[in-house]
Amino acid sequence: MKTKIIIILFVLFSALVSCTDNHTLSVNKKCLLKHKWMTNTYIDYSQNSTVDIRNATYSFQPDGTLTKIYENNDTICSVWKISNDGNYLTIGLNTFKITEITNRVMSLRYGEIELFFVSLQ
Repeated sequence: MKTKIIIILFVLFSALVSCTDNHTLSVNKKCLLKHKWMTNTYIDYSQNSTVDIRNATYSFQPDGTLTKIYENNDTICSVWKISNDGNYLTIGLNTFKITEITNRVMSLRYGEIELFFVSLQ
């Protein structure tokens, strides 16, 4: 009897975790694709300071391409992929932790660096 209860609880927990991961992936991917993003702030926590960076607009496409356009119209194209759990974003060869993504802001963490973006749409 105890074994059956443990198995049932394990199955219910697994289903809950699976649904949560799919929900996070869906919501984060939807927000990422819905907006164009502009870099706002770059923080280096190891130096406890903000760093000046060139403003750029990021456009994520459903086919996995990314277009980054700087103020002077320099354009860089790359690829992107979101992890199966929706918590990590890989851009080119770098993988960032998605610390926040809403319709207004996005925050990506890479080690001691955090990049903040604002939505343009």
